[in-house]
Amino acid sequence: MLCCHKTYNKKGILLKNSLQKLAKWLCRQLTSDEFASIVPLLQEILSGSKTGFEFKPEPKTENYRKFRVNTTAPLSAPPVPPKADWHELKAELEKSSGKPLKPVRRRGGFAIPVHCHCEHCNAPADYLYLNDGKKSNQVRCKICNHLGTTERIRHKTDAKYFCPHCGSALSIWKQSSHETIYKCFNYKCSHYLASENKLSREEKAKRQAQKFDPNYKLHYQYREYHLQPEDLKCRRPETDTRIDLNRIHNSHHVVGLVLTFFINAGLSSRLTRDLLWGLFGIKLSHQTVINYVNAAAARIAPFLDADLPKPGPMAAADETYLIVENEWHYTWFVIDAANKAICGYNLSDTRGTDPAIATLYDAYGKPETNQGKQFVLVRDGLPSYDSAMLAYNQGLKEPVLTGKTVVGLENLDEISKEFRPYKQLVERLNRTYKFHTRPRAGMKSLNGATSLTTLFVAYYNYLRRHGTLKHPPLIRETLQGIERYPKQWETLLTMTAA
Repeated sequence: MLCCHKTYNKKGILLKNSLQKLAKWLCRQLTSDEFASIVPLLQEILSGSKTGFEFKPEPKTENYRKFRVNTTAPLSAPPVPPKADWHELKAELEKSSGKPLKPVRRRGGFAIPVHCHCEHCNAPADYLYLNDGKKSNQVRCKICNHLGTTERIRHKTDAKYFCPHCGSALSIWKQSSHETIYKCFNYKCSHYLASENKLSREEKAKRQAQKFDPNYKLHYQYREYHLQPEDLKCRRPETDTRIDLNRIHNSHHVVGLVLTFFINAGLSSRLTRDLLWGLFGIKLSHQTVINYVNAAAARIAPFLDADLPKPGPMAAADETYLIVENEWHYTWFVIDAANKAICGYNLSDTRGTDPAIATLYDAYGKPETNQGKQFVLVRDGLPSYDSAMLAYNQGLKEPVLTGKTVVGLENLDEISKEFRPYKQLVERLNRTYKFHTRPRAGMKSLNGATSLTTLFVAYYNYLRRHGTLKHPPLIRETLQGIERYPKQWETLLTMTAA
């Protein structure tokens, strides 16, 4: 059914009832039976079952509101305008006019308080005019022509932050348990005016009809995060496992074989069970395979967290998806550009700010321990990284973590061209990770996905021979000279035993 609708043409002119006019024109061209025949055809086109019909493309609105974060830090105090030196200004005036600049000659008995000075150049009362007669509270400077008051009352503000573009006090806009969003409501702010000028004619016409249209983010905003210790914890395997590896009936060599097939070869638990029986005559159930994997991950996880290296000056971060209980979940990685080692990892059910912040804390440690250092993190255009880096640098004198955004597959800007190799590094890591997750066709539990990811990180850092380095990213003496995968896992489990 056609309905009355308002659209805009390319010039931004409002066209009223355009669809209604189109319906009337169509009725004039067709009989009632012809119109009844064309309706099923239109429904087929709308459902997509009828091909060969292309719709008019939707108008592009480049400035439509998106989740973007202003990375410029606010001011903690109102800006103080710089004062000019009245001696220098006076000397320039005298040089240009060729005669000395004399103090103001008073007439009518009006005097200016001796303590009064020009707000702009700090000229004394001798060079100030009374500008409002008997009221005696407005003065104009003879040197710089600034208009001020004799007794300006300065009101103290309770504002915590101030706009870095116009100096106006920021007001609380939204609050939650995790963050407080401050906003500059000054419509003369340079940031607001610059954002407004970026709007197209069509977008400006829409905003003219509704000035407070929330679909366009034009004002400066700052997000203050209230981080709790539980917000900074990355997901790790459950320590309460069904079995204790020290009390199993099979030897640790069997556990090493299980991890070799399950992690190194990327096989499922059932294929691992079948190969153990078909190759070695070892009879295990697929649930026992899962129990061994979960127990091994729970043992290795604390050692892995303590031994993860801190990223160097250049690192890359990215998130990739996996399916858990038929729902999308995400795995986060931070990889160092120099030694190619995974420095931080996390799993979450969203791509929001909280898991991004936890991943940065897992990789870089507490911000105060990095004061005075500089790190560059290459990532994609996900806004959660901007929020996470803003929260990480919050409270520091100087930011220690900056980001470089590389988006798309083509180098459309200089930053993407320069930092593309680092982004490809983490993308290659994601492809390696997918090799281990794809055969599962989805995980049945989040703890199972966490155990798999933990063992993958241990395998990638300590056991897997890197194609570029020709050795694992992290070399440990205890693992040197061991070439057989099951023995490597046995040794790693021995190293991590409590």
